Amino acid sequence: MSESETLFSIAQVAIGLAGFSAIVVGFKRHESGDWRRADADRFNGMLIHAMCAAFFCVLPSILDPFAPSASALWTLASALLGLQIAVHAGLVLTRSSTDLAGRVQVGGLAAAVVLLQALNVLGVGFDHAFGPYLVGVLWHVIQAGVLFVMLTFVRAADIRDE
Repeated sequence: MSESETLFSIAQVAIGLAGFSAIVVGFKRHESGDWRRADADRFNGMLIHAMCAAFFCVLPSILDPFAPSASALWTLASALLGLQIAVHAGLVLTRSSTDLAGRVQVGGLAAAVVLLQALNVLGVGFDHAFGPYLVGVLWHVIQAGVLFVMLTFVRAADIRDE
């Protein structure tokens, strides 16, 4: 598979995850129509991660006509992806309803992905390559999938005995 075929396949998965949001809405709304704060954060995070994955799968095709070489393309794409993940992780760390331990764990993993993008941009350990960029895109897909599972998991407190 070529790099563009790989990214477009991942984009389809990301769009599919975003499409499952309708299912989540049906399951998670309470009789009053309200959402728990944690569920709303997870739902929003799932959509954001899925849409970011789809966007960053298409981005190299948009940048390609302007990049003089493949290494320049992956350098620019990795820089933009790393910046986006850093900003997003900062917002999650400061605004999420998840407990501090969970935010720190996710923030640490995000920092590792940002570092990987930075190393790719700088050419340290990587030669301005597709691989590190792919890891960053997959970060978004995996996060969207994890948040989807967390949203659809039925808690014991939500089960009523009749």
